[in-house]
Amino acid sequence: MNKSNYLFVIALIVCFFSQAFAANTPPLMPMPSQIQVQVGHIQLDEILQVNVAHSQQGTLQPLLSQSLLTSHFKAIKWTAKRQAQLLINVAEQAPPLPYLGMDEGYRLDINDQVITISSQNQYGMLRGLATLSQLLFFAEQPRQLQHLTINDAPTYLWRGLLFDGVRHFLPVEDVKRTLRGLASAKLNVFHWHLTDDQGWRIELNSYPKLHQTASDGLYYTQAQIKDVVAYAAQLGIRVVPEFDVPGHASAIVLAYPSLGSGTTLAKMERHWGVFKPLLDPSNSAVYQFIDDVVAELAGLFPDPYLHIGGDEVDDSDWQQNPKIQAYMAKNKLVDSDALHAYFNQQVAVILAKYNKKMIGWDEVLHSSLPTETLVQSWRGHHSLAAIRESGFDGLLSSGFYIDQPQWTSYHYRNHPIAQTEQMVTATQLLGGVSFTLTRLKGAAVTGNVEVFRNQQKSLSARIEINGKGQLISDKVEALSNKGQYRVTLDTWMGPTDLHFNTQKDSQFEAFIGNTPYGFSAKVNRSAQSLSEFNTQLRAKQQRSQSGQVLGGEATIWSEMVTTDNLDTRIWPRLYAIAERLWSSPSVTDEQDMYRRLGKITRYAADHVGLLHEQQLMQRLKQEFGIKSEDLDALLSFSQLIEPAHYYTLHHLAYLRDEYHQLAPLDQLVDVLPVESLQLREFDHQVADYQAKCQGAVLSGLQAQLLSWQKMIEENHQLFIAIKEWQVSYRAILQALKQHTDLSVFQPVVNHNGTVTQVIASINKLKMAQRQCL
Repeated sequence: MNKSNYLFVIALIVCFFSQAFAANTPPLMPMPSQIQVQVGHIQLDEILQVNVAHSQQGTLQPLLSQSLLTSHFKAIKWTAKRQAQLLINVAEQAPPLPYLGMDEGYRLDINDQVITISSQNQYGMLRGLATLSQLLFFAEQPRQLQHLTINDAPTYLWRGLLFDGVRHFLPVEDVKRTLRGLASAKLNVFHWHLTDDQGWRIELNSYPKLHQTASDGLYYTQAQIKDVVAYAAQLGIRVVPEFDVPGHASAIVLAYPSLGSGTTLAKMERHWGVFKPLLDPSNSAVYQFIDDVVAELAGLFPDPYLHIGGDEVDDSDWQQNPKIQAYMAKNKLVDSDALHAYFNQQVAVILAKYNKKMIGWDEVLHSSLPTETLVQSWRGHHSLAAIRESGFDGLLSSGFYIDQPQWTSYHYRNHPIAQTEQMVTATQLLGGVSFTLTRLKGAAVTGNVEVFRNQQKSLSARIEINGKGQLISDKVEALSNKGQYRVTLDTWMGPTDLHFNTQKDSQFEAFIGNTPYGFSAKVNRSAQSLSEFNTQLRAKQQRSQSGQVLGGEATIWSEMVTTDNLDTRIWPRLYAIAERLWSSPSVTDEQDMYRRLGKITRYAADHVGLLHEQQLMQRLKQEFGIKSEDLDALLSFSQLIEPAHYYTLHHLAYLRDEYHQLAPLDQLVDVLPVESLQLREFDHQVADYQAKCQGAVLSGLQAQLLSWQKMIEENHQLFIAIKEWQVSYRAILQALKQHTDLSVFQPVVNHNGTVTQVIASINKLKMAQRQCL
């Protein structure tokens, strides 16, 4: 063993002992409510003998055979209690279809003789089996389990994924694979987005032209939908359909122009964005259309909830249509918001006729909205607060948009209900700026930041973003004694880093995650008093919210997602979001989360059958002709880069005029894993070094950098042949060669959406070294 490798091993040993306590806990995700690890093991046979009450076998056997437990054994057999190695105690049979509020709690006991799963009903049993499957996968010896006791139940009732099968059609094989993943993560809602501007993906008998003319022949048949609903139910997952009205209606208007408000179409809409075609609220045929569609959907989707969309309504046609304007006057509707709310009232009546409850996105919120409506927030926590203040129950999706590349830690910090914190009060105002953050597409983000000293004499900032409400951050760093500050906070865009000067106008780069954006700040010289400022702070922190938060949903919108990169965008991050929705809000250790995420990603690939590790390899093999013997080097290199965060890839596609349904999505960045878990581990070790300045840890980190440098230099011809990675290759190699020069901080390169994230890690190490000198 050479010296550099020896030092790296020493560093790993130090890291191991610093994490010894965490390592004693099985790397489960989501983390259970209570887990007690005990002394001893049980050895299970290759054929697992299972006992349940005889009267329950007919119900529970199909659920057990569908669970992830079965593939750990050659076979599973029912047996008498005294011979069983797995006892299942289910107190009662719940309804055969999963439902909101079902008891999903369970107890798992493992001792010398037997494993016992106890639950109130079959859905708790399924969650216990999911935990047992993970324990078996992580066992040091096949089918040998540590003695332990787990008591577990979810924090939130509604834990889901929105699955967009419209923008790019995603076949049933993708749907079922995703459902298996959801079950492994103890998620319980599959929100199926089935209609939008770019397609209608449901076979209907009542309006067949919808799927015949607005789908390219790519839609889910009624038989397939029923099969998916039944498959999901076996996994304890509800299927909630989304039928989007009155906006996102281009496909409807294409098939049935008479239902529209003015704008017509000659062919399918292929581009992404917000479009003019809307349904006509003044047309009685529209309500008959909705009634007929809901009637068919009710026969396909038994869940009580039906999502009506209701988002992103461009009211141009409503404003320009004389008939609609006359309708508004007749019904005393003062504006388009009132018309939209009136439309939603009629839709709610139709839904009630078929025993359906309405869900809609933020934009449906209105004082006249039926009180039982569930409102889903995609626009931010300020919107969720407004939903609750209005007395409605809410779901959170903002911060869980996994079609956008984001670090898992960002999603992990995104609590549907914010943890209670001490009231912040300003004791000194230190200055403020008004800012403009320029995006590659769409309007700039504007607002104000005010820096103040709080009652603990530390720095805080109030950030007001126009249209997005106010945020308070305690992550404020004074970069000089001349008014330069850096404020870090989580916004709906991602982890956001703002750099500005409160004494003079300034222009710096703001970072959204790993990606720089133009940022200009002008000094705000308003003479606001301290008392006025604190009044505004209190208003932010004392809002009355009577509505409940039922939970949240991650979203996988498919503008930039196809069957070829679906899994790289969902997994493994969704396990961390599932933990945020299942586990206690007090479970917040990001480093431990990443430790477990690195292990669960292997479980997801090797046992659940998810494809997040395969899809990059398939792209390299199929489209770039890479030989199998070269894959290891390229996969190692891929762990040093990340796709640009937020909607950067979307915006770059827009600038290339490829922001549409027919764009190829054939670049490596399109299938590049969202986050390098290897770099997160490296960064955590840098943080440990910075805290303790231990020479052995530093030596191990430097050995790792030398190892990466050697790998890149030895494969020069391979890397230089891949045009898409040439710029990244050169920048990373230069940074690695200079990693011992503490005076050089090389900028991170964003080349067509591929970010040289390892350079940021190298710079972090250099900063830590300078502090430890």
